[in-house]
Parts: sequence; C-alpha cells; structure tokens
Amino acid sequence: MNPGMKRSVLLLCSLVLALSLAACAKQQAAPPSAAGQPSKQAPAFTDAAKPDYWPTAGWKTTSPEAQGMDSETLAEALQSYKDHNLHSVVVVRNGYLVAEAYSSGYQADTIQELHSATKSVTSSLVGMAVAEKKLKDLNQKVSDYFPEIASDPKKANMTVEHLLYMASGLDWNNNGEQSSLELMGSPDWMKYILSKPSRAEPGTVFHYSNGDAHLMSGIMQKATGQTLYDYAKPRLFEPLGITASDWKKDPQGYSIGAWSLMLTPRDMAKLGFLYMNHGVWDGRAVVPEQWIDASWEKRAPQKFNDGTQGGYGYYWWMKQLAPDTASAQWKQEVYFAAGSGGQRIFIVPGLKMIVAVTANNDNEAIMPEQLLFALAGSVKSDKALPESPEAAAKWTQAAEAFKQVKDKPE
Repeated sequence: MNPGMKRSVLLLCSLVLALSLAACAKQQAAPPSAAGQPSKQAPAFTDAAKPDYWPTAGWKTTSPEAQGMDSETLAEALQSYKDHNLHSVVVVRNGYLVAEAYSSGYQADTIQELHSATKSVTSSLVGMAVAEKKLKDLNQKVSDYFPEIASDPKKANMTVEHLLYMASGLDWNNNGEQSSLELMGSPDWMKYILSKPSRAEPGTVFHYSNGDAHLMSGIMQKATGQTLYDYAKPRLFEPLGITASDWKKDPQGYSIGAWSLMLTPRDMAKLGFLYMNHGVWDGRAVVPEQWIDASWEKRAPQKFNDGTQGGYGYYWWMKQLAPDTASAQWKQEVYFAAGSGGQRIFIVPGLKMIVAVTANNDNEAIMPEQLLFALAGSVKSDKALPESPEAAAKWTQAAEAFKQVKDKPE
C-alpha cells in the first residue's frame, strides 16, 4: 500500500469511529449496574483546593482511600464495564492518581486517538490565541480569513464564535457521517466545507459539525501562522509535560480541528486538571480562566437519554453526574471532552475528581458517562479513609484481569 493510500485508510478508520456526541445524546444507554451505583448519598464537596504539587513530570500516586475513595467500589465499577470495549481508565482525585487500568494492547504510555475530544483542545488553543491577540475577537467574520464566501449573504455573517458552538448555519449531514466521509475524500477540505449550502442563519441553530471545527483550524492557522499542533506544543503541551503526542493534517497541511489528536490517558487527565484549576499550571496562566468560563457556558441546552440535563459550550459538553431521579447530592455538574467510541476527559469539580476514558464502543455511545457515575460511587469522604488491604486487593485483581480483555466485535 502506498503512503498516500495508507494515510487515507487510517483517516477513514478514524472518522468511522468519530461519531458526534450529539448522536450520543439521542442514543439510549443502559443504567449503571447495581454493583457500580453509589450505595449512600454523596457528600457535598466544594471546588478543588490549590494543588500541593503539579504533575508536570508525572502523577504522584496514592491509594484511593488516602483520597476518601473506596477501592472495592472502584473494582466493582471496572468489572461492570470491562467487557464494553473499554481500553483505558485513569482516575485522579485531589490531584493524585488513585487508580488506572488498561485492557489488552494498551499501556500507560500508549498514545490513543481522542476522536472528537480533539475539539476541546482546539477550543483551548483558540482561547489562547485570543489572549495573545492573534485572533482579534470572537466577532471576527470567517470571511476575514476566507474572503471567497464574502459575497454569500448568509455565509458572510458567520463569525468565529458561531463555529465554536456549532452554529455556523452550514449544512452538515451526520447521517452515517456522510459529510465527514465526503470531506475526507475531498482534495481540498476547506473548500469542501465552505461550499456547503447554508441551512440556517449563523448563530440561530445548533447543529453538530466536524466541518465547523475543522474550519476553526483553518482560521487558527491563518491567524497564528502555525498549525494547531505546532501552536499547541510550546504553549499547552510543554508546560504540562506532555511529550508523547501526534496530530494528523488534511491535504493542505491544516491540523484536523475536529479529530485525530493522540495523547496518553494520563496526559488527557492533565488537561482535565488544568481546567479544574481554572487554566493555571504551576503558577502560569496557560488557558485564560475567562475562556474556560465561556467554554463551559451552556450555549446549546441538551437533554440526554439517561435522564440528565446538560448543554454544549465552546467545543465542551456539560451535564449532571446523575439523572433527575437520583438524590440531589449526586446532581454534580460534569464538564467533559467527548469523542466517539468512548473517549472522554471528565472533570467533576464538586468531587475534585478527573476521569480519563478511552474505548472502542459506538453501540453504547454514553457508556463512559455511566462508568463515571459508577466510579463516582467510590467517593465517600473529603478526608482520608482507613486503608483496607482487602479492598486494595480487589482493585488489583480487577485491574490485572482487565489486562487480558480484548475488544469484542460490535
């Protein structure tokens, strides 16, 4: 197979897996198993305290009990979901790595594709570019960067902000990922996106679109003079100590703004830790706090089929930890980056908890949210619990058994 064909096949495989969470919200998911459900009401926690160290060189580890969590409940959660084509789970609380597990073929240093969770990193970089004045503001017209659309009455009104919350008005067929597959087969991806007809006035309708996110990459490259990947390395990845990564490009050399970033799950958790700490890392403002607040504003309300309320911001999702039927204490707000197949970076400020998940499960599109709820059941206190060798042994056994698990055909 020649290199060009090989590259196309890899991109095709990536996109077939990269279904949007907009579709996930419409898909019914099974409730968490009894083993994974919280057995008691959750304690009320506040925002994360200032870290006592920064995991730039790597996460410090403790037992779950040292962070107020129960190892046995973590083990039960992993056992409940290990056969759902789960690949990796990393759990951080109070800034400490308390649990991680990897299925067959995956290890802590294996970089994995984030699929559409890439969009949340794209959002981070846009916020940094605005702070650097490389992007003037979010009201800038898309036509400032792509003047060929200036003569179209609707397209001429598209702004950078419209792209960031999927309200460009451009048509995008998510049925079977038709438009995204056509995009991948196009010799010029930006031209393909800009040629799509307008289905609505910009800013009036939320419509999930890989085209909007990739067009944002094109604007960023024109504004900064660098690909998203090259822009991210010194500003985002290096400060966090992220040294293993990859980010594919389109035929014109633009980093794919909608998918294809590859990171380790531990580094996915670092991004969550950065956001939990308001964009500050070891005394340095990496992502502006105001940008995080804006990204987490519910600009497009959503109701998910698991009974939770949520919304969409600037390439970030948010929802309740538990459905409306759960006790009030479990209605924690969760902010997350999401990619199809089960890629997630979950941030639960009220529990001081971050969970990174990778998987290959398109049939249960919101399985990771159910897994998160099960894992959250391990949180028992904001203080250390007594150590339990028996509970620790159960987690070790569950993680060791998980190493032998292979994906099942969907």
